Amino acid sequence: MASFEAMSRNRITLLAAAGMAGALLAACGEDTTTGSAAQNTTSTAVTSTTVRTGAAADLMGADGQPKGRVTFVETGGRLVVEGKLTGLPPGFHGFHVHAVGKCEAGPPAFTSAGGHLVVGDQAHPVHAGDGPLIMVLGDQTAEIRFTTDRYKLADLLSPDGRAMMVHANPDNYSNVPTRYAPEVDAMTKATGDAGDRIACGVVKRS
Repeated sequence: MASFEAMSRNRITLLAAAGMAGALLAACGEDTTTGSAAQNTTSTAVTSTTVRTGAAADLMGADGQPKGRVTFVETGGRLVVEGKLTGLPPGFHGFHVHAVGKCEAGPPAFTSAGGHLVVGDQAHPVHAGDGPLIMVLGDQTAEIRFTTDRYKLADLLSPDGRAMMVHANPDNYSNVPTRYAPEVDAMTKATGDAGDRIACGVVKRS
C-alpha cells in the first residue's frame, strides 16, 4: 500500500515538473516572437521616416491652362529632374531653368522670368539652367528625366526664386557652323534661338 502511494506521489511530481518545463518553453517562445516583431516594427518605422528633399514647378501656358509638372529631387549631390507635360505643340522645344521666379502672362509671355539661370561666369550653352530638349508627341504630351550637377537645390530655392520654362522652338545650343555665318548673333548666344516662352512654372519647395 505504501509503495503504491509513493509511486502515485512520484507520478504527480513528474507531471508537475513537465508542466512547469512546458510553461517555461512557451514563455521563451513568446519572448522570441515579441523580440522579432519589435525589430520588424523598428525597421519599418526607420524606413517610413526617410525624407527626400526636393522642389517642383507646376507649369501653365500663356492662356492660363495647366501644362504639367516638373520635379527636382536631390540625391548624392545631384538633382534628378523629371517632367510630365501636356497641351504643348508636337515637336522639339527648349527646356530651361530661368533666373527669376515670376511667370507673368505678359505680353510678351513670361519675360518676367528673366534669362537662363547662371551660376558663376557662364555663357550659353553652358548656363546652369540649360537643359536637354523635350520632344512633345503627337498627342501633345511629353516626358523627360535627366540628372544634372550644374545647379543644386539651394540654387533653385533662392530668395528671387526660379522658373521652369518651355520654349516654342528647339534650342540650337549656339551650334551654328561658320559656313553659315562668321559668328553667331547675340540672341543665339543668349538663348539658342529657342523663341517664345510657351509654358512657365515657379519652382517651389516640395
